[in-house]
Amino acid sequence: MLNRIFSELKQLTPIAIPAVLSQLAQMAMGVIDTIMAGHYSNDALAAIAIGTSLLHPVLVFFLGLFLAFNPVVAHLKGEEKPIKIGSHFRLGIVLAILLSPVAIITLLNAQHILHLLGVDQNVASLATGYLHATVWGMPGLLIFLALRFCNEGMFSTTAIMVSTLVSIPFNIGLNYWFMYGGTIGPIEIKEMGAVGVGYATSLVWTIMCLGLWLYTAVTSKYEDNQIFKHLSLPEWREVKDILKLGFPMAITLGFEITMFAAVSLMIARYPTEVMGAHQIAVNIASISFMIPLGISQAITARVGFFSGKRQPTAKRLAGYTGIGTAAAISGFSATTMVVIPAILVGFYTTDITVVEIAVGLLFYAAIFQFSDALQVASAGALRGVKDTKVPMVITAVSYWLVGFPVGYILAENFNHQANGYWIGLIAGLSTAAALLLHRWVKLTRG
Repeated sequence: MLNRIFSELKQLTPIAIPAVLSQLAQMAMGVIDTIMAGHYSNDALAAIAIGTSLLHPVLVFFLGLFLAFNPVVAHLKGEEKPIKIGSHFRLGIVLAILLSPVAIITLLNAQHILHLLGVDQNVASLATGYLHATVWGMPGLLIFLALRFCNEGMFSTTAIMVSTLVSIPFNIGLNYWFMYGGTIGPIEIKEMGAVGVGYATSLVWTIMCLGLWLYTAVTSKYEDNQIFKHLSLPEWREVKDILKLGFPMAITLGFEITMFAAVSLMIARYPTEVMGAHQIAVNIASISFMIPLGISQAITARVGFFSGKRQPTAKRLAGYTGIGTAAAISGFSATTMVVIPAILVGFYTTDITVVEIAVGLLFYAAIFQFSDALQVASAGALRGVKDTKVPMVITAVSYWLVGFPVGYILAENFNHQANGYWIGLIAGLSTAAALLLHRWVKLTRG
């Protein structure tokens, strides 16, 4: 058994490491945005924090929808149907183009939530400008997501990693240019502060899309798939299967991200220092989460591949090996948050008040590291066997009937404020971890 586990780990690792690095690279762009906004002004930091709290639920919904292409393409790879794989690549691009207006209209109207919550007028204005600036990059981002998850299903995670890593220097340079203004050649940009981060983000998304499109078009690995040599799409039955698989995943991820977004928006009513500290702690926790998230995507591909080959023993082994790996790595993240929290927070700000609050919140983040890793890895394994409806119900219960209510009661009724909401996050993630793992065990029991 140990030999089989190590053998699967050897197969999983080359897929998981690039996927993890890709997730970290994408997360790094959010961290860079937060750090640069924090050094610009406290209002800019708060605006980016609130703006991303509204942006992320939209992005995650579409991410979940396109995530369906990972297990479907992996199944087709296991069944050795290259032409079908090519038609699904094309379907992903078409869906991205058709859904872009939906995402854009949603973001253009997201600012109404800020007025309902009574967010500070200046911060709300900056956050609105940031959101409106990001819509220019939405078509590029959705096409990137479609290509990304199709490539993941083909185990081509290295290409995704390269396209995201290359975008980081562009993110830094464009952020600085649009935030502070300046002239490069014939192009002059006025100082835009937090709003400039939105325009920089749009350009970076477009660069990522072009990079992955180029790889998909020219790599010899996909010659048999004939991706760009035909215009035909999958049969309507197969399109419906993608949507039936994708929408529950979109809603599932939406339940988690909206819980975090709702917590951020509730905390936005507190002093700016508390909101800034919360955003910093969320950023640090999110960085560590990128590792099990990347592993979970590799788990989906491996489990989906063996499902397509109809090898149940190998499928179970792939799932359990990936889940165990993600859970083990979470211990390192938790230890780091407990041992050197002030050093981690110091990368974001030197404001003493913000540092003190953020250090306290990181203690709670350390507690839920194991649960977070376990729930996302188990969900990845379940996606591989195309089980999405029950996980959707599990996350709804865990995050909105346990997590957020517990946080709200502790914060608002017992005056624990931000700490109360973070205890709620622990409760929600722990419940999800237990139920999703139980679901995987039940479905794959030999």
